[in-house]
Amino acid sequence: MALPTQVRPGDVISSEIINAILEQLALGGTTSAGSQTVPNVFGMFLADARAAITSPSRVLSFGFTFDANGAAVDPLAPASQSLIVLNQSPVGDARVAPNTPVNLVVSASGLSSPPPVPAPTVTGTQTPGGIGATAFAVGSTMVIVGTNFSPTASQNTVRFNTVTATSVIPDPADPTHRLQVVVPTGVPGAPSAPGNPPLPGVSVSVSVTGNAAAPTATITINAPVAAQHAITSVAPGLQFETQNITITGTNFVASAQVFIRNVAATTVFQNATSLTATVPNFADVATNAVVAAPVRVVIAGNSDAVFNGFSVRGA
Repeated sequence: MALPTQVRPGDVISSEIINAILEQLALGGTTSAGSQTVPNVFGMFLADARAAITSPSRVLSFGFTFDANGAAVDPLAPASQSLIVLNQSPVGDARVAPNTPVNLVVSASGLSSPPPVPAPTVTGTQTPGGIGATAFAVGSTMVIVGTNFSPTASQNTVRFNTVTATSVIPDPADPTHRLQVVVPTGVPGAPSAPGNPPLPGVSVSVSVTGNAAAPTATITINAPVAAQHAITSVAPGLQFETQNITITGTNFVASAQVFIRNVAATTVFQNATSLTATVPNFADVATNAVVAAPVRVVIAGNSDAVFNGFSVRGA
């Protein structure tokens, strides 16, 4: 018998129609060598299948839809959107004439909730360069390695004990397996200043939106590293022994020590950009002689900062 060109919701579908549909499906539907390729929509949600069939890139029409129980389905109804395509006619990849209708058989009921998000796993921690490590300084970037992380940054939550990290970025090169995380401040018991003792045994947990699983790794949080300091100027540029000079720069700290010609100078910390130092007496500098005197600022944990534009005059 000839199949109807359209079946409306609520229509009664006879056994003859069902048998004719099944026969056509078994034969593979229309398979004439036409100019249009039928998309394979098996396993898709009905909403996605309809979009694929009616895509502007194809010249096809959307035919009838019925479910596995033989009931006509309205493909535009909200309740139909999550039905799963079980079969189609013509079959996927068939070549058909323009405007050929594509008919679908779908599941009798849709998904009541979104499919579960795969649980993440954590297999280790690394430096940003990919070297395995388990100790990281406050404010430094670490990499959490695992599986099933979300490529959408906001869907990944990383906690250090009870403190949530504010900077979590999926690695662009491998977003579902690597998360770049900045070790946060404020973890109870963790060091807050350079030189403070480390805090071992910190639990780092990862959870992904839609999945309650929170696998963990254990790390040690080290003290923050002092920012590298620098000298921008020394004033005056020529000074007598026993007199003061002002050293201007960046990232100075209270523990900074000044050396002039490799001799320790009495140092007074003013602020992060200014130090005052007293020029020492040098046994090898004659009265009124002018000698180049490199100024060096030393801060533990940093490379020394050196300024070569200063000279000392013998007193």
